[in-house]
Amino acid sequence: MIKLTVATSLLALLLTSAFTAQAHTLTVNIDQIKEQTGKLHVALYRSEQSYQQGKDAAAAVVKAVSGDSQQLVFADLADGQYAIKIMHDANDNGELDRNIMGIPSEGYGFSNNAGQFGPASFKDAAFAVAADTKLTIHIR
Repeated sequence: MIKLTVATSLLALLLTSAFTAQAHTLTVNIDQIKEQTGKLHVALYRSEQSYQQGKDAAAAVVKAVSGDSQQLVFADLADGQYAIKIMHDANDNGELDRNIMGIPSEGYGFSNNAGQFGPASFKDAAFAVAADTKLTIHIR
């Protein structure tokens, strides 16, 4: 009976350690924010499908802009591929405004600073999390 209790306790400890070891922190530095008004809408995605649809984000944060750079921290992330989309809603109307030609008139950004000539694909924006990770994303 004692051997079973000890074995069960060791197994529980090992399983807990395995799950804890895979929880990582992602620190995202966002810079080149041109206007110090409105809010940043930041979404972290784990799959290409959710990224393309803009739904079912693994995590999402809305943060008031308070300078030309901001830092966000996502905790308890599992190992895997992720991608980030950022919208700077400078006028706080809840959407990315565009000019008459359809070009965004408010700031935006993607992980890996992808998307030089249009929205970044998941493949271009994807990055691996297998340890604590730091990224810098420039707002355009």
